[in-house]
Amino acid sequence: MRPVLLDMHGFAAFREPTTVDFRAAEYFALVGPTGSGKSTVIDAMTFALYGSVPRWDDQKVVKLALAPSVNRGTVRLVFDVGDARYVVARELRRAPKGGVTVRSARLERLDDPTGTGEVGDGTEVLAAESAVTKAVEELLGLPFDQFCMCVVLPQGDFAEFLHAKPAARQQMLTRLLGLGVYDSIAKEANREAAAAAERIDVLAGQLTGYTDATEDAVTGAKARVTALSALSERITQQLPGLVAASNTVATADGVVARLHDERARLAALAVPHGLADLDARQRSATEEAASARSWCAHAEVADTEAREQRAAAPERGPLERARRHHAELATALADRPRAQQAHASARAAYGDAVAAAAEASGAVEDARTARE
Repeated sequence: MRPVLLDMHGFAAFREPTTVDFRAAEYFALVGPTGSGKSTVIDAMTFALYGSVPRWDDQKVVKLALAPSVNRGTVRLVFDVGDARYVVARELRRAPKGGVTVRSARLERLDDPTGTGEVGDGTEVLAAESAVTKAVEELLGLPFDQFCMCVVLPQGDFAEFLHAKPAARQQMLTRLLGLGVYDSIAKEANREAAAAAERIDVLAGQLTGYTDATEDAVTGAKARVTALSALSERITQQLPGLVAASNTVATADGVVARLHDERARLAALAVPHGLADLDARQRSATEEAASARSWCAHAEVADTEAREQRAAAPERGPLERARRHHAELATALADRPRAQQAHASARAAYGDAVAAAAEASGAVEDARTARE
């Protein structure tokens, strides 16, 4: 992309119409005091192309593009790409409440590759409004972020780059050129490789666990499943009786608690021997009654906890099955060396068979050769 003409009117610091002509320049430098608008020229070119400026730190901000004392601003850039000439223009408007928006945007190709896009020049409209930025990205082959990294070096980064240490300079180049993506790719590849290795180890372990899965073992397992199903049916049949017995125990516990309470109250009653010790006996009876109530409360809490533990306890059937499964596992582990020895013998026989087959194949080839 080569700039040809840049027209600014009401853009940032350029309140009055201003034109920058690049046609007679091969290499150029913008020179002037601080605040004279050098960076704004580069900002105007970037804004005309992408509708944003890198040093604003927000691609959606457009308020800074309009000069403070105007309500309308325009920026137009004529540029060459290859043998064709294009013109891109954007118009800014200030709303009554102070907000600034891009009112219109257009990207056109000039019929005359030497024209300047003046009134009367023939053009072909390539994109308008919100589609302009996407069309510019396709035309230049660079999105906004890559254009800022590769073409428009942000102000201040170059001086920082010159005075930085080698390590910091390398980090800055990595950030400006977007090379950090390769570190991310390497890390992601390493993570995927580690995950794949873990999956391989898990699958290998699972295959090792199925070495004893013979037809006899499957038949025995089916027989055990049948026996366990019959046991489950018997437990299901006897479960209502167990529930009834549990309800009976709960009723009996209630009767016992009531009798204990009555006994404690009766024990607190005593016939006074005299009026002098009547008050002391009354206090003693009150204390005993309070102690009995406290004991009863603790007993109820303990009873509730016992009931909850009994309700949360697992059924006996699954525990019996687990015990049998552990016994079967121990038997299978004890039989594992014999199975491994048989497997080794089978592998040796397989190797001999492969060698014999190779020898026979060689003999067949020799016979065919002799026949020919």
